[in-house]
Amino acid sequence: MSLEEWDLNVQVENPVDFVSLAHHGCDIKKYYEAQDLINYFDMLNGPTYMNLIRHFWVRAQVYDHKAAQLEMDEKILIDPNLAGKSREEMGLEPFTFTKIRSSIMEISVFILEEQIGWVIRRASEGRFVSGLDNNKTSPWNDKVNKTMFNSTKKGKYCDLSMEHKFLLKINN
Repeated sequence: MSLEEWDLNVQVENPVDFVSLAHHGCDIKKYYEAQDLINYFDMLNGPTYMNLIRHFWVRAQVYDHKAAQLEMDEKILIDPNLAGKSREEMGLEPFTFTKIRSSIMEISVFILEEQIGWVIRRASEGRFVSGLDNNKTSPWNDKVNKTMFNSTKKGKYCDLSMEHKFLLKINN
């Protein structure tokens, strides 16, 4: 898929005004303070350089294990003698981290997961567990429904309190 810079519409984050929300009866700042995320919101509310963002993202590629393997496979297709050799022996950089590769004004730019974690002051590691049991039978359902909908039965968006609606909107 080919994109041109002028094809991108940059959506500048809308600032979250916790003071105004609290004034109107929806004090949700405490949830983000408890998670130490207020600095993250301060960063989101900062300046946005749209031309740099467009220039970066039209050239961006995610470089992960799959991309690294594809890079090795392409080298072997060009020169079959490289089969069985290490990345270094093929003249490639060793794969260490998943990163976003791009360029801005012909300068290579790499963004690592650790850098994103450092900027938002969060741990960059995490885990993804696949194959979990059916969420309809989860032991957490009653607790989540009681918290979100004040009932043990699953509710709908319209059943959420205003506070929970704002939390959902901000998190989305």
